Amino acid sequence: MKTTTLFLGLLICAVSLFGQTITRKYDFLIRKADSLYQVKDFKNSAFAFSAAFKAPDSKITLNHRYNAACSWALANYPDSAFNHLNYIATKLNYRDYGHIKGDPDFKSLYSDKRWQSIIELVKANKDVAYSKIDFITINGYKVEVLTSGMQNNIANKPAVVLENGMASSFGSWDKVAEEISKTNAVFRYNRPRIGESENDSLPPTTEHIVNNLRKMLLQKGLKPPYLLVSHSFGGAYIRSFASMYPKEIAGLVFVDPVDFTQKKGDGDLPYLEIGLTKHQIDSIFGKPYDNFIEKLYKEMPGFYVEEVKISRSLYKSDFLECDRNPLPDVPVHFIKAGGFASNEPPTIFDREKMWRISNNLKIKRWLELINPLKYGKFFYSSQSGHNIQQDDPNLVISSIKLALQDYEKIK
Repeated sequence: MKTTTLFLGLLICAVSLFGQTITRKYDFLIRKADSLYQVKDFKNSAFAFSAAFKAPDSKITLNHRYNAACSWALANYPDSAFNHLNYIATKLNYRDYGHIKGDPDFKSLYSDKRWQSIIELVKANKDVAYSKIDFITINGYKVEVLTSGMQNNIANKPAVVLENGMASSFGSWDKVAEEISKTNAVFRYNRPRIGESENDSLPPTTEHIVNNLRKMLLQKGLKPPYLLVSHSFGGAYIRSFASMYPKEIAGLVFVDPVDFTQKKGDGDLPYLEIGLTKHQIDSIFGKPYDNFIEKLYKEMPGFYVEEVKISRSLYKSDFLECDRNPLPDVPVHFIKAGGFASNEPPTIFDREKMWRISNNLKIKRWLELINPLKYGKFFYSSQSGHNIQQDDPNLVISSIKLALQDYEKIK
């Protein structure tokens, strides 16, 4: 019996280790594929994706298939690219029409007759998934909006407004919106040029976007106060909203936001702490970086370029538009992602170490910002990537619910 037990124990351990090896193999190949994509070795990136998908016990996600399609398209293998695109459109109901329509990775496919079929499939998926999409006309241009939970639109009960990240559409908020709309009205939209929102030919400055948003909310019958929730670059917009109209705010939830607390010189601190000299920092972010941005402007779609330009101007001005007035004393939450994206190409410094140093500096500034507030809170999701609302939606949902509860105490 002891021999059998020992043998079974060893066998179980071996199977467990083998299973872990298999999982690590898939993850390793996906990271390799992503890294090769970053350094523009698209052909080998595509082959790495294929190897990952063939790994035993692989768990292929929609995002992995989409990224594989990007690599195949950029490597000029259209059949392989369309194979993955057709799969995510027909089998996985991919519906981010605005993203795929403007994704420059697929430029080589535009002249192929199969491209239009893919676009139509994705558009159909979107129409089914978001059957209540509406369009509001602002200054003569249509803006795509989506409301839910409107039965909860009651006087003095905060509507929850979801602001997207840079050049992103509202689809990333699906799980959050579904849960929150059970108790509150939820409003989300796509800024001009994104998704099916029209191009209003105006720079997406914080003032322009905030004033557009206020008009749309009122048009939909959603009156203040608002609980504003943002992701990434959207944090600059809701911080500006709170600065411009503090009396209309019931609370603010910043999901892994752009660091609007950063001032001149703060950006160098992580690099200095990791051991780079000022000369090395300037060599990274001087002329070479400007050349990279100029190339980016030429290659990326207009909706992305315009928001990058606004982001750069905000950093140069120390986010003056965001910080012109102090935060209102309402529930203010920061949610930080702790999962490092290991698919970045190598550099002269340890990227993960530098990233974590940068995170710690941001967190310190954010804590200083919310400490004076009665209901300021900070949350950290150790394994989540940047898109916390998708990687850890329950945390975002819990934060919103807690902010709403705290606002009731204030009210």
